[in-house]
Amino acid sequence: MRERRPSQTAAVVALIRALADQGLTDVPGFEDPVVHRLLSRGWSAALTLFARRLRRMDAAKRARVLAELSSVPLRVMAIDVELKRAVEHGCRQVASLGAGLDTRAFRMKALSAARFFEIDHPATQAFKQRKAAGLTPLVERLTYVPVDFERDALAARLSAAGHRPDEPTAWVWEGVVMYLSDEALRSTLRALADASAPGSVLLVNYLEPPMPRREQRIVRLLTRLWSEPLIGLRRREAMLAEVERAGFHGLRDTGTADWARQFGAPFAPSNPAANTRLLVAERRGPAAAPPPARPPT
Repeated sequence: MRERRPSQTAAVVALIRALADQGLTDVPGFEDPVVHRLLSRGWSAALTLFARRLRRMDAAKRARVLAELSSVPLRVMAIDVELKRAVEHGCRQVASLGAGLDTRAFRMKALSAARFFEIDHPATQAFKQRKAAGLTPLVERLTYVPVDFERDALAARLSAAGHRPDEPTAWVWEGVVMYLSDEALRSTLRALADASAPGSVLLVNYLEPPMPRREQRIVRLLTRLWSEPLIGLRRREAMLAEVERAGFHGLRDTGTADWARQFGAPFAPSNPAANTRLLVAERRGPAAAPPPARPPT
């Protein structure tokens, strides 16, 4: 992304969530009642325009458009479910990597006992803090951690912000790794593993290749124009290998079609977002030593 400009892909995702919150989605039960408060004036105008156009479309065309947007609300709901589970199982710290315009700290009552760390590039985070100034966090404590991943040591920034590596953490890594090189992915995974007590949970969203050719051209053009190139598509076996090499244990890997069945949404195998995945992994402690042998009697 450009040095002084907030992430534009984060704004696009927030726009889609805001449309879905208005009912412009085929995903039942999706809610994100505060996301519209985080949009810039320009993106707020875009929201009004797109919502008006979608409502004026004939039913068949609107259904096709909403189907192409459905991966975003489905992904958000799938991560929410896994995050709630991680907190229920003992993670009292939540860290959102590349948080963008995430709203979980302001809308998830299930996180009320958790300390929440939002980690992102300083430009995006400064914009987010300005927009969120009037919102009330639902978490025990919300801490913003500005990190330039090309220059700053993640572990040092987290430690300075009050993160405790001796307590389990739920790491939310949503909409980021597809923009990372293998080197950046591995160095971040190592940092997360070093900062993870046993019982910590990693929720990593990624994209598998191949994307449909038309979709590839559009997405790559937009992300390059925004200086956020899509360079990190990975197959699920490769993603699992990277996570386990860093010291996490893979628990489950699901995709958009699975989430659609889970939440009762329509989803066709031809949907361009069928390659969107979520890997859930756990940081385990050292294996327990076997009990000492009993002396002969």
